[in-house]
Amino acid sequence: MWLKLSSRQLTSPEQLLATRDSELDMPSQTSAATQNSRPLFVLSVWRSGSSLLYALLNQHSDIALMYEGDLPRLHRFLWGRFRSGSWRDRWEFWNQGPSRHGIAIDSLPVSVSNAWEATRIVYQDVAHRKQATIWGEKTPHWYDCPLDMAEKFPDARFIFLWRDINAVMKSIRRAARTERFFRKAGFAHRVLVGTHNLKESCDALKSQGRAVHEVSYEDLTSNATECMQCICKFLEIPFEEQMSSLAGADRSAIAAGAHHTMVRSNRISGRGKQREVLPAAMQNKIARYVCHWRQRYGAKWPTYPRKLPVVTRPPSLLEFWFDRILYQLVLSRDKLVAFTYAIVPLDFARGLRSWLRQRSYKSRLLPTPQ
Repeated sequence: MWLKLSSRQLTSPEQLLATRDSELDMPSQTSAATQNSRPLFVLSVWRSGSSLLYALLNQHSDIALMYEGDLPRLHRFLWGRFRSGSWRDRWEFWNQGPSRHGIAIDSLPVSVSNAWEATRIVYQDVAHRKQATIWGEKTPHWYDCPLDMAEKFPDARFIFLWRDINAVMKSIRRAARTERFFRKAGFAHRVLVGTHNLKESCDALKSQGRAVHEVSYEDLTSNATECMQCICKFLEIPFEEQMSSLAGADRSAIAAGAHHTMVRSNRISGRGKQREVLPAAMQNKIARYVCHWRQRYGAKWPTYPRKLPVVTRPPSLLEFWFDRILYQLVLSRDKLVAFTYAIVPLDFARGLRSWLRQRSYKSRLLPTPQ
């Protein structure tokens, strides 16, 4: 890189030489910064406290994560649109990823090879705005594909966030009272089988020698400082005091709603104000799954709940495979919806979504997950 300098600015050959050397050093500095830039993905199921962890992580001056941008996961939804530039408006339609993070559609590259290239470009640009080197996102939507994403991002590091499944289900039931998304059929199976998949993926990544760190929501809320210090050690960055507090945290990308009340406050608390009671059938089903995991992983995982009912057996083979079949049906439904939105004109997709939402809001029946 050469600067256009006038004769008034340079009056001697020595000054010119010094300026030239300084400019020649700049590409190497930029290259070093890019080389040190690595992705970080925070994975969990819904209502596990990942929004809290996201807000605390982004308090660090060298971390700039996206909030459920999910651009890598939209590779099929956006297929065939990466060369024309129409992928940008489709991404905005899907989850308002650009606008929630203050990204102008026109600032996104028109032509990219695929979702993986688009992710690196866009996510790193978000980090550059903050002069951070750690980019990536937190997402609860990768429960069915962590290993695929790890393959596409071989330099990525992963944080897996766990929470007592009983507390997760209770939180989902509370959120379902006001949020249509959590009232979708099969949500319990998403969580149970999704948690199982995440654990298997976590262990697989460890066996591959990938950089993996695990955090429990209960430990995070009871001792945020210690948890964040461990994460900083994992990321090989110095700990910064503000990571232990929500005061001053940027929550602009987090959607509004009563289910995000805690993360929008300045107080870190692991207990909700409302006491939710799960149906007995759900409590028993959770206990059976936890029993299965304890038999498979010993006392190491899951850390919570600490105790199970005295007489608890793992799910039968029939129940286990029936849950798997329902889980796959739920995923198939999601793929069908994405496929429909992907092939129809964007204006029609907007109208269809608006009609479906109005239809849901008019219904007075607000079922909770079974």
